[in-house]
Amino acid sequence: MERSFASLRQLDHHDSSPVRIYPNNEPDDYPAHWHRKVEIILPVTESYAAIIDNHRYEMQPGEVLVIPSGVVHEILAPPEGTRYIFMVDHEVVDMADGLSAMQHFFYPCVHLRPETDGKILDTAIDYLLRAVTEHDKREIMEPAAICAWIDLFLIHVARWLVERQETDESDRRQHMNETLLDVYAYITEHCSEQLTLDGMAAYSGYSKYHFARIFNEYTGMSFYEFFLRQRVMLCRQLLSEADLSMTEVASRAGFGSIATFNRVFKQYEGITPTQYRTMRQGRR
Repeated sequence: MERSFASLRQLDHHDSSPVRIYPNNEPDDYPAHWHRKVEIILPVTESYAAIIDNHRYEMQPGEVLVIPSGVVHEILAPPEGTRYIFMVDHEVVDMADGLSAMQHFFYPCVHLRPETDGKILDTAIDYLLRAVTEHDKREIMEPAAICAWIDLFLIHVARWLVERQETDESDRRQHMNETLLDVYAYITEHCSEQLTLDGMAAYSGYSKYHFARIFNEYTGMSFYEFFLRQRVMLCRQLLSEADLSMTEVASRAGFGSIATFNRVFKQYEGITPTQYRTMRQGRR
């Protein structure tokens, strides 16, 4: 069926109100477009879809989609269904002190769903429906009341987004800690092998660049520095066994030659392997 885009023409109509609320039941798609207003979509019956950043967001009744200003989006409407569309001027956002500074949390869009945002969704929808009630009642100071409810909605969602990001960040950091602890243990157990940055990055599940950065951030040293330190610690243990020759110690620790073994050991311990063994025996 050919679409008429009547709904889009409706939304392009401007009046003096800083918040425009449209009860919409048109089966019209909205072609890719953007505007300087914040758009809030609240399906009432039937689903409603939006395509943003090549991602399709399926909105069900009881869900909310917030599209910040300047974001290109396309709307796909079902043959039947009702939804409310709110077009919010930036002056409404600016009315709430501090809200403008938090707008980056909303990009590219915010899709509130029961399974992920049930903690705040009922209250958020209640604020929107109160704005609709004010719009329908047409009482004195109606625009101010509507703006107040929309500001409460945006503040409520912004606080939730910050809290959710902090929780996600905490979960990511915990996962990162567990991953790095596993990496440390692996390096310690396999330090006699020829471990590489690429190999350990693959083992961790991170990219080479990201692994190198977080490894340095958490340990204060590069992967190779940590790896060689673990290998030198293994050498110290092996040197305490008097029946092992220097060649055997170097081989068991993964060094390809005595010269490399001597050089690396002295670099980290300040003395040669022979001097270290002699000192250990003297202490005994």
